[in-house]
Amino acid sequence: MMPDRILRMLQAAIVGDAFGVPYEFKHRDTYIVEPMMIGGGFWEQAAGTWSDDTSFTLALIDHLNEGDSYTDLMDRFVAYMEDGAYTPNGKLFDIGNTCAKAIRKYVIERAAPIMCGDPSEFANGNGALMRLAPLAIALYTESRFVTRAKSYRAYTQMTHRHPRAVLGSIIYLETLWQLLHGKTLAQALMAVNFSIEALPAAEQAELPVYRRLFARDFISLPRSAIKSSGYVVDTLEAAIWVAGNAPDFKNGMMTAVSLGEDTDTVATITASLLAAAGQDAVPKSWWQAIANRDLAGKYMLPFAKRFERKS
Repeated sequence: MMPDRILRMLQAAIVGDAFGVPYEFKHRDTYIVEPMMIGGGFWEQAAGTWSDDTSFTLALIDHLNEGDSYTDLMDRFVAYMEDGAYTPNGKLFDIGNTCAKAIRKYVIERAAPIMCGDPSEFANGNGALMRLAPLAIALYTESRFVTRAKSYRAYTQMTHRHPRAVLGSIIYLETLWQLLHGKTLAQALMAVNFSIEALPAAEQAELPVYRRLFARDFISLPRSAIKSSGYVVDTLEAAIWVAGNAPDFKNGMMTAVSLGEDTDTVATITASLLAAAGQDAVPKSWWQAIANRDLAGKYMLPFAKRFERKS
C-alpha cells in the first residue's frame, strides 16, 4: 500500500465519524440526512467535530507509530479520558461506559492492559470495533491468520474481553485485511468465514450470533432487517450491509447515518470498509470541514509513511 491509500482510508473513517455525530441517538426515519457536514445534534458540537471513535483511533495510531507496549497505548487512553488528548478542541464530550470502566481499572487497580476489558456478556458494545481499523494496515504483510488474530484479540481485550466482542473485532479486521489485499466484500467474507475455524473454542461458540453475515442473501436483506445500535453485532452487520450496497462513498455515508441510533460508529466502520475496498472518494468539502485536520495529520502522516508497502 502506498501512503496516499493509507491516508485516504484513515481520512474516510474520520469523515464518517464526524458526519454521523450530529445524528447520534436519533430514531430511524424521523430526520433528513443532509449531504454536507452539519453541527448540532445531541452533543451540540460544531460541524466536522469527531467523537471518541476517532480520538481512540488516533491514540492507537500514535501508539503504533511510537509505542512498544500495551501499557503505552493504555496511557494514551488515559490521556484522552483525563486530559482531552486526541480531541479536536482539547475537550472530551463522549466516552463509552465500557471503555471508561477499562481505563479506570487500569488507573485504579493497576491491572495489566489486556486484562482491563470487561468480560461480561453485557459489555458487548462497539467501543473496540470503532478504533481498530489501523491494525489491518499495520498487519498488512503478516501472512498468518492466527498471528493476525492474536493481535486483533489483544487490542480488543484492553476494553472488551467477552469472546463475542473479540470475535466481532476479528471478523471486522480480517474483512478489512482481505479487502486491502484485493478481495471483493463477498470474497473477503468468504475468506473470513473459512479462517475463523482456527479460533479458540470460546470465540467459535459466539459464531451463531454473527452467522447471517456470511449468508449469501445478507447484503440483499431489506433495510428494515438491519439494526444500528451500539451492540457490536448490530453495528458490524449494519456497516457491512451498507458497504455491500453503497454505489460510492458519499451514498454509503448517507445510508449509514440514515439508519439512526449509533450513527457515528456505524458510519466510521462503514467508511473504513468502503475505503479498504477502494471506494475512498471522500467529498473534498467534507474533509475540508473536519475540525483540526492538522492534529489528525500529525498522527496519520507518520503512520502512512511507516506502514508503506510497495505492493
